[in-house]
Amino acid sequence: MSRSGSASWRERLRSMRNDFTLHISSRIRFSRGVFTESPCGRLQHLTADQAQRIDRLRTKYSVRFETLLSQETCLNNYAYLELMDRAWAHAQSEPPAGGEQSDVGCASFWYASAIHAFFRPDSLTGYEVDAFRRYANAYSRQDFARGYAAAWPNTGFQGLNYLAVQEKVDRISCWFPFVSNHSILAWGLPLNLLNPGMLFVRIADNLKTGGSLFMVNHGLAEAQIAADLCEAAGLVRQWQWVDSEPLRPRSEPPSLSYWRH
Repeated sequence: MSRSGSASWRERLRSMRNDFTLHISSRIRFSRGVFTESPCGRLQHLTADQAQRIDRLRTKYSVRFETLLSQETCLNNYAYLELMDRAWAHAQSEPPAGGEQSDVGCASFWYASAIHAFFRPDSLTGYEVDAFRRYANAYSRQDFARGYAAAWPNTGFQGLNYLAVQEKVDRISCWFPFVSNHSILAWGLPLNLLNPGMLFVRIADNLKTGGSLFMVNHGLAEAQIAADLCEAAGLVRQWQWVDSEPLRPRSEPPSLSYWRH
């Protein structure tokens, strides 16, 4: 169900502007080539708590994101990895590993390393509708995503609206899906792309029998909207957990949940 019908005139105006920007970026598909970050080598200016938590992740998952990524991207990957690690520890269960995995709404797919470290998928594909947005260095989001994906085997990126994807996989991950006018407009997308009901139907349809969805939402209010839509699509919640002390502070505590088809 799209929520754009209840949009205010300000939201509709902002949506029109976002739609124009998306249209222009999708028409200008010039690529500067695959973008590869310069590894930071060593993280700087960490608090004692951050350093301790990151060192634990390095040891547990045998990773050093510093050899692949810049300081900011590296820290964000450790933050995502810790979110997953803490969530499954709270659930007192072993995370699924291997199999074919899709990631919905992956933006530049900067967190592909965290997904590989945690889930160890046999294959991984990220999907993003706004693939040709330009950054200050003139590289597109797709250029960045292909660079992050290239660091890992059997990992790819597709500039597609996930509603058009029909591909059975073992697992789907979805970080902060759009479930409200505010969230999609803040991300620079138009309201005509907001259809969370159909999104979760598509996710359920694309999961193999017994497959799973891992989802993260901004706070409990968005998590409840998403949960209602998941249940309407036939998914069954296994657990939910809110991280009140993430490695990198957020405006709202991330709410993590795990679902079965």
